[in-house]
Amino acid sequence: MINPRIHRLDGVQNFRDMGGYVAANGQSIRYGSLFRSGHLSHTTTPCREALAAKGILHVIDFRSDAEKSRNPVAWQTPFTPSYHSLSIGGNAAAWVQELFEKLKNSDFPGEELRAQFLLAFRTIPIENRSGLKAFFTCLTDEKTNGAVLFHCTAGKDRTGIAGALVMAALGIDPDQIMEDFLLTNTAVDLDQKTAEIAERLSIKAERSINPKDLLPLVGVEADFLHNAFQAIQNHSGSMENYLHTEMGLTENRLQMLKGKFLSD
Repeated sequence: MINPRIHRLDGVQNFRDMGGYVAANGQSIRYGSLFRSGHLSHTTTPCREALAAKGILHVIDFRSDAEKSRNPVAWQTPFTPSYHSLSIGGNAAAWVQELFEKLKNSDFPGEELRAQFLLAFRTIPIENRSGLKAFFTCLTDEKTNGAVLFHCTAGKDRTGIAGALVMAALGIDPDQIMEDFLLTNTAVDLDQKTAEIAERLSIKAERSINPKDLLPLVGVEADFLHNAFQAIQNHSGSMENYLHTEMGLTENRLQMLKGKFLSD
């Protein structure tokens, strides 16, 4: 069965509508109001037309300056949204880049790769609180109407954390939050992606690399998000406290957020 939240767009990986998840009060996230994806650097003309047709007027980019330099975006008609650059770091991204430079001199450390992603999910919600808070500020304070798209490079880690936090703030239960998080593994062809990367890295390393060792690069695991939530619990005592004290979601701002993205 095709998931209605997954939209196949030429040139954009992991593009999804976050609509339809139901909050505790019975309201649901409105379809066509909040989107998430990988980077937008390889969009084609039909893709840009599709993005414009979805009413996306605001794009929030979590990538670092180095990532944006490697994959820049040139906005072209008809898709010319307001653009917010909110770099959110993560030691996994830096470690992976370092790994690529060392492949000729060492075996591929599959378990270390997974461990780095687990560590990144523990650290991003705490060490990158300012960037995530700015993300919520964009969501609540943007005065113009229109849908919002937020993304990083692959649309699964930093974007996954941000998406989970938004859903928690909107009152979506943990099971649905995890459902959305794990949807990456359906939206992305994991077998094809890992095979492509393994082929490139095998050439670079001059040895065969098992595609299965690359799954943390293209997919997600429930333990990733569990690590993020546990870090929040350890730091703030609860998700509610974290959203209020660290993300700046006072009761008034929380109602503004719900008013923008929940159904009437």
